[in-house]
Amino acid sequence: MNLFRRALWLYGFLAVLAGPLLAADLTGRVTAVSDGDSLTLLVPDGASYKQVKVRLGEIDTPESNG
Repeated sequence: MNLFRRALWLYGFLAVLAGPLLAADLTGRVTAVSDGDSLTLLVPDGASYKQVKVRLGEIDTPESNG
């Protein structure tokens, strides 16, 4: 049981550390909105631009039917 508690604590600690790694700061222009929580950004990529699909976390919206 002690080994299980250590493993659970380590898993929780690593999960807390990994949370900010999934986030990113992006600056761009919104070109499309797929659902209430998904959009497409046009962001600078050197001399050109690229499209980036973004899914917003912790947003509770209904899915589109289209």
